[in-house]
Amino acid sequence: MTSTDPISWSTLLAGWVSFAQRALALPKDEQGQRWRDSVAPTIGLHALAMALGEIDKVDPEERPLAMDKSEIGIKAHVAELNEIWRGEPMPESIIELIEDAKAAWELALYEGVAWIVASECFVAFHPAELGDALLDAGYLGEVMIATPGIEMFKGAPIAIARNNSGGQPEDDILRMIQDFLEACEGQVEHPLIVRPVCQVYRQFDFLNPGCAKDLVAPVIGELQAGQPLLIPVVSGGQMCPVPLPPKLGKPLDAVEVEWLEPDDDTPDSDPETAS
Repeated sequence: MTSTDPISWSTLLAGWVSFAQRALALPKDEQGQRWRDSVAPTIGLHALAMALGEIDKVDPEERPLAMDKSEIGIKAHVAELNEIWRGEPMPESIIELIEDAKAAWELALYEGVAWIVASECFVAFHPAELGDALLDAGYLGEVMIATPGIEMFKGAPIAIARNNSGGQPEDDILRMIQDFLEACEGQVEHPLIVRPVCQVYRQFDFLNPGCAKDLVAPVIGELQAGQPLLIPVVSGGQMCPVPLPPKLGKPLDAVEVEWLEPDDDTPDSDPETAS
């Protein structure tokens, strides 16, 4: 976890409600009952979006309940606003608040950790034993590892993990994954907290045979072209089928690794070192 002391979801949300009440003032002129009725649900949406941006401060044991409460709250506020503006076009500013709250919830759900290749090349072994160990430990989240036997290159995520309600797994789960990766061929950095977790797509230029690029993109948002290289090992308490490594062939030349920038209409990621 980060160094921040865990707090309760109620405390975090209350702080952002207070901030939103100060930041969103009533219109100074009379703009009709619809605007006045919209103040409370828009403040609620803004507070939820801001609190979700800091949900990593919440006690991990309270996070699933916090995610459920925030989802219910967003749906309730949206339903109220739809009722208020029934028969009239909803103002763009309110639509943006709704989209911001939904996006904040989705980002929190897909917060996790990623291990990045530190060596020039990395090849993962088959993760069957890792999967068994994770299930024996009762882990119910999601772990994805690079396809066994496929060469990955410096700067690419080689593994990701997240709990079902978002956030990084407990330390014992992180150690299991770290130990597995350290036994493979290559080196990795310490895991980083990312929001959202990502997938690696190997893209080929068919007009220039042999030329490839590994595009690292968020798992939410627009689907990218290319072959996904990270495959699920466990998900929701179940083992996932993982293919056997391919037969050895000619080693690939180094492949360029490119991280999709937030400016490309994708959600921002927030990397920091996990413990």
